[in-house]
Amino acid sequence: MEYQKEHFQKKANITAMLVWMILNLILSLYYIAATVQKLYSFSYLAVLLLLCWIPFAIGFVFLKTHAYTSPMYKHFVGCGYALFYTFIMFTSAGALTFAFILPLTSMLILFKDRNYIITCGVGNMIVSLISCLIRYGQGANSSEDINNYIFELTCLLLCYICYVISINYMNESDHAFNQSIQGNLDHIYATVDHVKSASTAVVDGVTAVRDLADENKHSANTVMDSMTELSNRNMVLNEKTESSLHMTSDIDSRVSHVANLIGEMVTLVNESATHANESSRELAGAIELSNTMAALSKEVGDILTEFATEFEMVKAETGTINGISSQTNLLALNASIEAARAGDAGRGFAVVAEEVRNLSNETQESSGRIMSALSHLEDTSDKMTQSVTRTIELIQLTLEKIAQVNESVNSISADSAQLDKNINVIDNAIREVAQSNHSMVDNMQQISDVMQVMSACVENADENTKSMLHKYEKTTENVGNIENSVSSLIIELGAGGFMGIQDAKPGMKISIITLDKNGAASRDYYGQVVSQQEKEVLVDIRPNTIDIPAGQSIHCHLQLNVGNVLYNWHDVFVSEVNQGGVLYYRAATSGNPKVMNRKKYPRLDISSPCTVTIENDDHPYHGHMLDVSANGIAFTVTDKAFEEAEKHMVTVHIPDLPIPDAQTLNACVMRCKKGNGEYIVGCRLPEDNLAIQEYIESR
Repeated sequence: MEYQKEHFQKKANITAMLVWMILNLILSLYYIAATVQKLYSFSYLAVLLLLCWIPFAIGFVFLKTHAYTSPMYKHFVGCGYALFYTFIMFTSAGALTFAFILPLTSMLILFKDRNYIITCGVGNMIVSLISCLIRYGQGANSSEDINNYIFELTCLLLCYICYVISINYMNESDHAFNQSIQGNLDHIYATVDHVKSASTAVVDGVTAVRDLADENKHSANTVMDSMTELSNRNMVLNEKTESSLHMTSDIDSRVSHVANLIGEMVTLVNESATHANESSRELAGAIELSNTMAALSKEVGDILTEFATEFEMVKAETGTINGISSQTNLLALNASIEAARAGDAGRGFAVVAEEVRNLSNETQESSGRIMSALSHLEDTSDKMTQSVTRTIELIQLTLEKIAQVNESVNSISADSAQLDKNINVIDNAIREVAQSNHSMVDNMQQISDVMQVMSACVENADENTKSMLHKYEKTTENVGNIENSVSSLIIELGAGGFMGIQDAKPGMKISIITLDKNGAASRDYYGQVVSQQEKEVLVDIRPNTIDIPAGQSIHCHLQLNVGNVLYNWHDVFVSEVNQGGVLYYRAATSGNPKVMNRKKYPRLDISSPCTVTIENDDHPYHGHMLDVSANGIAFTVTDKAFEEAEKHMVTVHIPDLPIPDAQTLNACVMRCKKGNGEYIVGCRLPEDNLAIQEYIESR
């Protein structure tokens, strides 16, 4: 149990009061019984009871009104009981009445006050001596009485001498014990300081390990998500590769088929070239035949022309015949007329004239028929002439077309030759493509095999990542257990002075938490320690102010950041202090704090440039952000100034961070690790940034 002087002082006072009360009670009962037996009068009993209980009551009231730990109570006990004891000694004739003082004086040794016991002893000896003289003067002067007087005084003197010797021994023993304890305490204090530093370092290390475990867990989650995505992408790639393999195989078969078709095309082109040559020769023959037909048609045209000429002559002659026939008919008519006029002499001439007229009519009819036939023949000749003319035109056109066809055939022949060359080139290219495609099929098969191996590796990596994540979770759990154990150790050590408000140093981050009517946390006021004295600290929370009635104090909670540890005091009284026109707040407490584990917040991976300045160094350093949370940040830098930056405050400016209230942050460097030519710096914010928390939770 912890030694507290007030506790033992209070216990000694209460014990003295109880012994005093028991002695008063026993003596009161004794004298009441003696009075009933008529050994004493009632007036004597009344005075005795008053002298017995009034001083006791006064002492009891003193303890109630002042404090049970008051060192003055022993004087009330000594004086009050001495008054009662003196009355008994002066009024009683018993030889052993002096012994009534011994139970109380033996109890007064509890106070370990040598001077007080000597004072009590001197007073007791004086009272006993006066009592002996009074009794001696009253006639109790026999040798037995004198022996009783000597025994009484000797017994009291020896008792007080023993009391003083005992007190001296106890004081010397306590002093030696205290000296030994003080030496041990000095060693313990030094050890506690080392343990304190070590425990703080352990807490810092454990917290750093926890942060790293959280970051590793976050990274493992990211890796697992990436591996899952890679696995999905790998499956898609594998499917695409298999599909490409099938398509390549199909292309290979199609290329082979195309190569075969091109071979057939080469054959057909060669045959077409042969046919084109034959067609060229046949067209040359057709041209000769067409030229012959054109000559013959020309001859037919000439013949028809001559025929037309002859036909015109025939028509003219036929016309002449018609004229002659008309004239003959006219002459026959005249002859008939003349024969009729001659009568019988002209009857024979009339017959001849009649025959001539008949012959003329027949000739005219025949001439008409000839003219009809000639007209028909003329029409036929015209049609034939037109047909021959059209035939000549067509033959001419045919000759032109045949000439064009001949040119086309020659062009086709030339194109076929060129096409043959090109097809040979294409055939060679297709053969090369086919060969390349075979190589591609082999390569795709190898890629497919590699993708299967990669798939197996990805699945294995995914399983390992899940196992790592489980291990990180277990590590985080174990780190939490270690942190709780160390925190409990710090609390236990804190109860013995390991951590107190006296450990607060100027510049440390501190927060005052006001309480509502129900004693629950109402509002946090963040600031820093200005100074520390005994069991109170002076706090600056500008520009904020706390509503505290003038000249009064309010009950609050107090949180103090010491390194990476957060201490919490519950019984704190805060009042206003004005120094040099500046309003500060005095926070006073007598208890020990509890260690609080800071809440874990989700992290946000960011890739953004930042500018960092270290306390007492105005030079800006350029870095790159890694992640941010409501109570911590991490970034990378390349400057060697960060090799010794641990435990230092830094100011980080992140212009691209989409949180206006968090673009400039003050933080304490908790760890700095060098790797790959840069420093990975992890920092803890002195207070939780709710703007960052809200932003991360809203994503």
